[in-house]
Amino acid sequence: MSDAGNGPTPPEEPQRPSTVAELLLAGGDLGHLLERLVRRRSDLSLAQFNALRVLKGREPGTAQASDLTRALRVSSAYATTLLQQLDRRGLIERDDDATDRRRRPVRLTAAGQTALEEALPALTQLEERLAGALGDEHASRLWRDLRLVRMQVAEAIAADDLDCVGP
Repeated sequence: MSDAGNGPTPPEEPQRPSTVAELLLAGGDLGHLLERLVRRRSDLSLAQFNALRVLKGREPGTAQASDLTRALRVSSAYATTLLQQLDRRGLIERDDDATDRRRRPVRLTAAGQTALEEALPALTQLEERLAGALGDEHASRLWRDLRLVRMQVAEAIAADDLDCVGP
């Protein structure tokens, strides 16, 4: 094709795919699938499952709502809501702190441990499915690349937090 005597029109460059958009879509899809697998096994939401995993990671000690806020990257109000849901189902115990009434140490109950053990194979199943589809070498490379992405995002968040500090 030519443009009124200006010579042939160069072919359009293919648009570079958006890595961020693909990561967000993949993360959303993985979260949706994992939630379905977890619910089938234990009737836990993905957020409840992840909260139980955080609490299990704090054993043999106790956890606080602030541990969920940091680990799950949720607001303190949402962390409190999650703990209330788990408490109503008998999956956690909440104690009073003798020295600070604002603190309520949290630990898994036997029922919480059982629910977590029922749900954990869903995560393993999804991991194995992805590794099988990708192959070991590609899965390892992807894991390394995603760790690098997470480190870069953490640095960007830290830099953005510094920019947001005001009087």
